[in-house]
Amino acid sequence: MPRKGKRSESQKQRRKLQSSLGTSNSTNSVSGTAAFNISGKTLHCLLKLPRSLKPPYQGLGNSLDEMRADLSNAHILIIDEISMVSKQLFAYVNWRLQQIKGNQKPFGGLSVLCVGDFHQLPPLGRAKPLCVYEDHVLDFWKDHFQMITLTQIMRQRDDLAYAELLNRLRVKQKHAKLTDADKCMLEAVIRSSPEECPTDALHIYATNKEVDSHNTEAISSRFSDIINLDAHDYKKDPRTGEMKRQAVPLKGDKCDLIDTLQIAIGARVMLTRNIDVEDGLVNGTFGNVAKITAHTRHGVPVVQSIGLHLDNVTAGQKHRNIAPDGDDNIVYIERSEEPLKKKGTVRRQFPMKLAFACTIHKVQGMTTDCAVVSLKHIFESGMAYVALSRTTTLSGLHITDFDEKKIFCDPDINASLENMTKADFHNVQPILHIVQDSKMNSALKIIHHNTEGLQCHVDDIKCHHELLLADVLCLTETHLSGSAVPAYLQLDGYTMYKRNRHASYTNYAHLANKSGGGVAIYVKDSFQVSPLMYIQNVTDLEYLVLKIKAPKQALLAVIYRPPSYNLAQFLANLNALLTSLEIMDFKPVVVCGDFNEDQLSHQNKPILNLFEDKGYTQLISTGTTENNTLLDPVFVSGAHSNVRAGVLQTYYSYHDPVYCVLE
Repeated sequence: MPRKGKRSESQKQRRKLQSSLGTSNSTNSVSGTAAFNISGKTLHCLLKLPRSLKPPYQGLGNSLDEMRADLSNAHILIIDEISMVSKQLFAYVNWRLQQIKGNQKPFGGLSVLCVGDFHQLPPLGRAKPLCVYEDHVLDFWKDHFQMITLTQIMRQRDDLAYAELLNRLRVKQKHAKLTDADKCMLEAVIRSSPEECPTDALHIYATNKEVDSHNTEAISSRFSDIINLDAHDYKKDPRTGEMKRQAVPLKGDKCDLIDTLQIAIGARVMLTRNIDVEDGLVNGTFGNVAKITAHTRHGVPVVQSIGLHLDNVTAGQKHRNIAPDGDDNIVYIERSEEPLKKKGTVRRQFPMKLAFACTIHKVQGMTTDCAVVSLKHIFESGMAYVALSRTTTLSGLHITDFDEKKIFCDPDINASLENMTKADFHNVQPILHIVQDSKMNSALKIIHHNTEGLQCHVDDIKCHHELLLADVLCLTETHLSGSAVPAYLQLDGYTMYKRNRHASYTNYAHLANKSGGGVAIYVKDSFQVSPLMYIQNVTDLEYLVLKIKAPKQALLAVIYRPPSYNLAQFLANLNALLTSLEIMDFKPVVVCGDFNEDQLSHQNKPILNLFEDKGYTQLISTGTTENNTLLDPVFVSGAHSNVRAGVLQTYYSYHDPVYCVLE
């Protein structure tokens, strides 16, 4: 999980797995900011986790049925910013998913994809990251996860020298010396005093004390019309039971809502709590104060809401209101409420704070063009690296209080990552490995997939790495109608042939008039082929035949049999097709499709028997559906020693694709 501009990669993988939350995959993060960046939710929000994660485990109670319904079809859980997940939180995620799924397998049987960089900030409270094993601490990481390293740089892709420098700083040991070349690069952006730094750039510090000091100085020096907004603290009157507002904010209670908020029109602010994660109003969202609305109470003006221009224009879409001047880009924030530690006390305050500066913990996951970074009070591993790696170019970085000893990683992480099992994906992406094998350059790669609707899944197909490695891609249940092929159904580099259901039947109107069905074949443009759309004496079949002549040779047929198709009638028509293919004397013959006959069943299999009587070999040996039935066989004529076949993986169909590679 090493760095390389991981956030954009998370977004990319999210799109490739995308269908909808609770339908096939669920994307989550520790922080609200990271969750919105990847169009997900926080773990606490998704799984309804309690604030306190101390044992014993607190079950879901009355909300269990609701959670089971929400996640009933989830197969993949994606967790972003994994370095900030504590072992305690991870254990709770495991237990919660086991309860929701009613399955005692790790994480309730879900596949879990964790994305992040363990060399960044560790969990709060100085807890060790998940990858570092500790005796007598619950560990759900060591035995269940493999590692893959992302290599494409995203954040600093336009400044590769800077990116390579950051990669070296990322793994620098505490007492190691910087190389002369690295020191020279950093010296170019080291500033001897704050006056040399741009005042409008985000200032990044290690501690809240430094941040508060900078923010107070910044608003005082730049604005004259400053408004001080005290928190409204209420305390229960023991005599009347009424909540009475206190004259001044109660001190000494640490919470998301600050004692006194200083604001002014144009001031930089940051939200301090998750208001609406899906809408991007999350802890760590930045913006500028654009409006301050007030009403009069007992003759005294009271600020009712604060209107913000958010940095992220996609955030706050659901909360935008049209201002009197017609500006519909303002998001209005009202006071939030939070119980204080002292029993019977409640605080109401605007959930924001000044943000001319912020802490390193707040900027993990952020990308900015310009930043001023102070290394003065760095107190743990990974902090300096996170702070220094926020800008897209070295020229946008300004460093104060430079001390190379402040740049260091946790040595335990290096050792732990070295010992982690490396994912090879040989059993997950077989076609990819075949393509990378130089000995297989001349192999013919055929894939069949029942898409359960091509129109609604063509984007999924275009994002599926392995399907697009096929020389020939056969599809069943395309659900197409009409003779024209819309442009969006075309695949770059392929020619499409199709037969819709209504054009497949002459004698069975009850089948021809049913919706669904249909077959299609995509073949690479570089191939010389002849489509055999109609074959004498072959009727009433949803099929296509393609004679592949060059650069490789094969006779290929794809067939779909509806479950309602009378078996005896289907066998007669299938026999006619197989006889015609045999007469063509063009080898090898490959027949694939969905026959709705389970090849793993112990019952009689007349379709399989017919193929075997004709001299075909069935190549697929494992289940091809979610119910572990084998409905999608691949048949090859004669005996072939140089053939590979198997099942691929997908997320959007009840059926998994199957492949056949002829060497």
